[in-house]
Amino acid sequence: MTLEDRYNIVIKTILGQGMPMTLKLIFMSLFFSLLIGVVLGTIRSLKIPVVDQLLGIYALICRGIPTIMILLFFYAYLTKGTQFWISVLSISLVEGAYMMEVVKGGFLSVDKGQWEAAKSLSLPMLVTIIRIILPQVLLVTIPALMGQIVMLVKGTSVAATIGCMDILRRAQLLLPKFSYPLEIYAYVLIIFFIMCHFLTWLGKKLERTVVKRIMGDRHV
Repeated sequence: MTLEDRYNIVIKTILGQGMPMTLKLIFMSLFFSLLIGVVLGTIRSLKIPVVDQLLGIYALICRGIPTIMILLFFYAYLTKGTQFWISVLSISLVEGAYMMEVVKGGFLSVDKGQWEAAKSLSLPMLVTIIRIILPQVLLVTIPALMGQIVMLVKGTSVAATIGCMDILRRAQLLLPKFSYPLEIYAYVLIIFFIMCHFLTWLGKKLERTVVKRIMGDRHV
């Protein structure tokens, strides 16, 4: 296989055809995961008896079962769903459970004086959470959330299992053209490494920014 053939395979097939699906899968899963994590994490922080127990069970299930098993479960029973949306659903539910616990921990880190101050001003609970508490929670949980986003990006590769045409699936379909399967998988590995390394770098940069801001606020 010539260098030009390899160029066409990597650029046109894996990146040109598979990368758009991978990015779409990442962004849609990220959107729903964050939505689940922030909303349910906020609800869980309120410690409503029955609701908190149900959310605890949800977290236990999603954190105790491999994502690929949840993906195959939905693929078997949601026969009318497309491979893309079944993948988004599975990844979002699993990653959302982890983000829910991160957000819950962020709420616990907020000083109780913030709640008491809002209560003394007779602010409604919803206003207190949205305008005062939640911004602080998201600020302190940025490093943990970024780490979870990296896990989400790597986790999207399971979508190839059910035929979702991401970069991994595109690469698998090209295997007969290669004498050594390791070569085609190496291309996919490099792409994922670049994406995850960039997010890791971004997470560290955001973490330093957050630390400087928190330390700066303390000195005010």
